[in-house]
Amino acid sequence: MKQRFKSILSMKKKRSGLMMFCAVVLSLGVLAACSNVTSGNSAAFKPATIYSNLVGDQVVSYDAGNSYSIDNEGHVSISYRNGKVTAKTPLQLDMARESYDRGLSEGSFFISEDKTAIVYNPDPDKFAPVHVLISDNMGKTWNETVVQNEDAKGDELFIGFTSEKEGWMVVGHGCGVACAENFVFQTSDGGKTWIETGNPNDKYSEHLTGVGFASPDIGFLGYRYFTAPDPIIYWTKDRGKTWDRLPVSLPEKFEKYSKNPLSPFFNGKEGRFPISLSGDNGIIGTIYLFSKDGGLTWAYDASLDKLK
Repeated sequence: MKQRFKSILSMKKKRSGLMMFCAVVLSLGVLAACSNVTSGNSAAFKPATIYSNLVGDQVVSYDAGNSYSIDNEGHVSISYRNGKVTAKTPLQLDMARESYDRGLSEGSFFISEDKTAIVYNPDPDKFAPVHVLISDNMGKTWNETVVQNEDAKGDELFIGFTSEKEGWMVVGHGCGVACAENFVFQTSDGGKTWIETGNPNDKYSEHLTGVGFASPDIGFLGYRYFTAPDPIIYWTKDRGKTWDRLPVSLPEKFEKYSKNPLSPFFNGKEGRFPISLSGDNGIIGTIYLFSKDGGLTWAYDASLDKLK
């Protein structure tokens, strides 16, 4: 009888231990799942160096330690990890042309260790269909795509990705004085194919200074300062089907400055939207909008100011 009682106790202990083990495993699984959800697309996607166009000059909106360079013969190379890794691209520019007329634009590069993308125009004279170069292994190999779309022609080019598969591209060209038409494309297969989405050209058509997407659905186009006191930003939250003016509230002390929105950048749900301020004596610095909800709402954050 005692032996049978000990056996029953032993069985209960084993079952209790097994149940505890299962509970721990389940808890770890839930924790991992929650971690993936809360960190957003960028959980396993390394940040990229992102560029903007500030009245014809290139500005780094976000520096992830990656960059590009062009040698005297026009060969374009990429640098990663602050120069620890370098790679050549298949792209060679015509150095006999002026720098602004070589087929690249200020926003042509998106440089992450996980995804490097370059959009360029191989024949600037004819506004030829744009080409996209993609590397998923830090420049060891490259794949090139020609975007066969009548709107994929221009000389103001921006490109970026929100994950290894989901990306966006904007192609623009001038249509008169203080006027430019911009066309938005997206990819869901890592840059192999590009589909045109809607754009806000019927609402506002100006030269772009910055472009960025928080997700495939939520994206932003920032326009060059013209006469409006507040920065001109149009945004979509339905993958480009509709576009609206983004309301921006800034302190009164900034009213006297011209404002150029640069390319926003995101880390999961957190986003920063840099806005360059210019006065009579030139650029005075950059202020930032901050988002906690993946770009759905924005607020000015004085702690991020970088003013002269």
